[in-house]
Amino acid sequence: MFRRILIGFILTLVTSFYVFPVTFTFLPEAVNSKMLVAVFGIVMFVYDCIRKKAMELSQPTLIAMMLALLFSLWCMFCVTVAGTYDLTYATYIVSFLTWMTGAYGVYAALRIGYGEVDLWLMIRYLALVGVFQCVSAVLIDNNVAFSQFVDRFVSGNEYYREHGRMYGVGAALDPAGIRFSVILVMMAHQFSADPDVRSNGNYQTTNMIAYAVILIIGSTISRTTIVGGAMGVAYMVLTLIRLRQGGFVTIRMVRGFFIFIMVLAIILVVSVYFYRTSRTFEGYLRFGFEAFFNWAETGEFRTHSTDELSEMWVWPSDMRTWILGRGTFGVFANDTDIGYCNFTFYCGLIGMFLFSLYFLYVHLVLNRKFRHFGITSLLLVALTFIIWLKVTTDIFFIDALLFCVAGDVEEEEEGAALQKEAALA
Repeated sequence: MFRRILIGFILTLVTSFYVFPVTFTFLPEAVNSKMLVAVFGIVMFVYDCIRKKAMELSQPTLIAMMLALLFSLWCMFCVTVAGTYDLTYATYIVSFLTWMTGAYGVYAALRIGYGEVDLWLMIRYLALVGVFQCVSAVLIDNNVAFSQFVDRFVSGNEYYREHGRMYGVGAALDPAGIRFSVILVMMAHQFSADPDVRSNGNYQTTNMIAYAVILIIGSTISRTTIVGGAMGVAYMVLTLIRLRQGGFVTIRMVRGFFIFIMVLAIILVVSVYFYRTSRTFEGYLRFGFEAFFNWAETGEFRTHSTDELSEMWVWPSDMRTWILGRGTFGVFANDTDIGYCNFTFYCGLIGMFLFSLYFLYVHLVLNRKFRHFGITSLLLVALTFIIWLKVTTDIFFIDALLFCVAGDVEEEEEGAALQKEAALA
């Protein structure tokens, strides 16, 4: 039992160091935990190639890499023409390769621990990482000894303390909210589409509790978490009210709906209790769900950050910048933090189109790779473009992980093809 818990904790840390990269105090600033996991991934990939006596790279992975390279080359062309040589996204192909090799490192570590890695296992560990980060953030915020222990090994937390922002072990600000959103969408997929989860009340209950922890505490770390949380809740509700073909309600559906409602009711009661009895928890909720409190108290659905963003919609004033950009990136260079505006100023509409095409392709691949993944793939695409309304970032970390996991749909197609070839022979 202890061995299983220890292995689970180590694998959770490995996954967390990939999803939420940290810079260690005992290593150079240029080296973060994602790079270390990527190095492990490279070693394991080379080992697997030697063991199999072949280098296996799927066609979708190669096409995605070509699209990332094309986007990088276009950005390099734009910054060269502009004479700025700002390499923020001109080196995106390096980020792509780091995410991919890091994802393979996580996959290899899980394979060592379990022998086989499927979508179910990957999502469970993403959920564990989300809960781990949220619990760590609460402990850091309320326990001086634990805070000092984390700061002794992880650097870069001074900014969050100075500005009164909660942080976990590498989880803070918008990047944390974006990753929490992705995790919540993936958990909603598991709750809604995985037959093993839908037929097991214990899995459903633990899944919903973990979901609530990540949504509530994650929103106090970054309000962007609400976006993914709302998407996931909508997906689960849609699944629960969907009738089986023929118009009959199944016992499994009733049980799932009952568990869903009961867990939500318990979470609501507990949240109201701590809101009324704990100043700390009250502060968490008022920050994380500021828009809802403002709506209830003033009739306006707004937050301080959305007020600032509303003043950051800045666009080019000439056609050349619309097409090629001006090779500058960031709020200090373009007076905006909004993703769409920054992409336009950096690499023009052509660059933004290439980057959008890249994400549309990888999510189309995932939709074909996994069974019942259509809604989830659509939500991930929507999440990408919604996030660009606030910041410039991407969620390729989840795509890289899912590229490494064996797809059930692809395996079925390959098996059917092999059986057909055997029959013809």
